Amino acid sequence: MVYRDYFALTQWVRHYSNQLGIENLFIVAHGHDPKVNEIAAGANIWTIPRDNLEKFDRRRNWMLNKFQSGLLKFYDWVIRTDTDELICVDPDKHDNLKDLLAKQSDDAVFAIGLDLFEDLDDSEIVQEQPVFNQRKSVIITGNYSKAWAVKSAIPLMRHGVAIAQDGERTHSYVFPDGVYLVHIKFASMQELVDVNETRMQLGRAELPGMPGLGWQKANNHARRFFEKAESLEVTPWDEAVKHAYDVILSDMKFSENDGVIRSPGIPHIARTTLPDWFKSH
Repeated sequence: MVYRDYFALTQWVRHYSNQLGIENLFIVAHGHDPKVNEIAAGANIWTIPRDNLEKFDRRRNWMLNKFQSGLLKFYDWVIRTDTDELICVDPDKHDNLKDLLAKQSDDAVFAIGLDLFEDLDDSEIVQEQPVFNQRKSVIITGNYSKAWAVKSAIPLMRHGVAIAQDGERTHSYVFPDGVYLVHIKFASMQELVDVNETRMQLGRAELPGMPGLGWQKANNHARRFFEKAESLEVTPWDEAVKHAYDVILSDMKFSENDGVIRSPGIPHIARTTLPDWFKSH
C-alpha cells in the first residue's frame, strides 16, 4: 500500500518484479495517483479512496488481510510488505524467493530486519538506481524482523502473524536462516523529509485510529535513529547476524489475547555492513 512514497515504490517494483514478475505484483494506491501507475506499469494497481482517514490503521489492516486471503485462492504464497521493505535471501542458502518459499512446510515466514541507512560518507541517493548499489550500512532490528509471507488465510498483525485462536494453536511459523527484510526508510535523508511530512500530517489529524507517535513525531524519531546508528561500533556481518538470531529467537513474543506471535521490539541489536551479495538483488 502506498501514498506518494515514490522512491520506495520505485525500489519495491524493481526488486520484486525481477524475482516474481511484474504481473504478480499487487499495489494498493491510497488515493488516485497517476505517478503510481507510471512507476508500477504492468503491475496490478488497486486504488482506494483517501477522503476518510478515520480509524485508518484498523481499516487498512483489515482490508489488507482480507485481500491477502483472497489472493491465496489463486497463489500458493502471498508476500506482504510495506512499500519500503525488500525481502532478500542469501544466495549461498536459497536460490531466490521462490526457492525459499517452495521449501517451507510452515504457514508463515519471518525474516531478520535490517534498517538500511544513509551513512555520513554516502552520496545523495539516485532514485532510479538500485538502493543496494548505493547503501551498505545497516542496523539489525527486532522491530522489523517481521512476518512477511503466508500460505494460509491467517492475519498479519503488529509485525507478527496470528497462529492461534481461542487458546488453541492453529498454524505454524518458521524463521529461516539467510532471509532478511531490508527497511529502506532511512536510506535517503532527502526522501525521508518528504515522507515524514506526509506521516506527520496524518498522525496529527485528530481522528480516532490514527498511527501513533512514530508518525506524529516522525522527524524526532528519525533524528534519534541516526544519532544512535552513528554511535554504534560496526560489527562484522556474520557475527552480527548470529547474535541477532540468538537474541530474537530466544525472546519471541506471543499474545494469548489474539494468538499473535512476533519478534521482540528491540530497535538496535547491532550495526553492521551488508555483504556484496545484496547488490545482486
